Amino acid sequence: MSTKPTLGYWDIRGLAQPIRLMLYYAGVDFVEKQYKHSERDVWLSDKPNLGLDFPNLPYYIDGDVKISQSKAILNYVARKHGLVARDDRELIKQEIVAEQLRDIRMKFLMGVVFSDKDPADTKDGYITGVLIPHLDDLVKFLGDKQWLTTSLSYVDFLAYELLDSFRLFTPETIAKYPVIGRYLDRFEALPTIKSYQSSEKYKQWPVLSPGAKWGYNK
Repeated sequence: MSTKPTLGYWDIRGLAQPIRLMLYYAGVDFVEKQYKHSERDVWLSDKPNLGLDFPNLPYYIDGDVKISQSKAILNYVARKHGLVARDDRELIKQEIVAEQLRDIRMKFLMGVVFSDKDPADTKDGYITGVLIPHLDDLVKFLGDKQWLTTSLSYVDFLAYELLDSFRLFTPETIAKYPVIGRYLDRFEALPTIKSYQSSEKYKQWPVLSPGAKWGYNK
């Protein structure tokens, strides 16, 4: 059995992508166990044998540390690799931003991706009524800072993945926000991120699972 940390998830970006980005940024030599949706039985076979308290995807195994739930994994990796604040004031700010980003993502999933309506019927209304106000708030919060809080932290990995997804979903909307464009460029210019995204390991698609009305097929 490998002594390297193992990240297990479906063969999509999804909830694991911010974690992947953090691991590659930190230079962690890890094993990625990707499960195919078409071979769900492989995951079901592994599921009870991983030693997880609550077996689920994604999971992360680092020696005797065995974690499920994406938020718990993200927080663990952030703490281990110095990507989380150490003082209470900054920590509170990061937690607020992280939850705001999760709210934005959930509204996108519920309003478009897993809506019972066709995305062609919901896209314009979602962009105008939901996405643009969220982007306005993020741009105001980011201002002229390099990163969302004092220094690069786990919330930037969440933000990058979310904003990059929106760039794929509605590039013309994101193009109207040069502050966001520069932020994405700055993140992608980080040497280890640039190396990862230039490698065969990086997959731009699929973003989401096969059941999604947007994000699985280009």
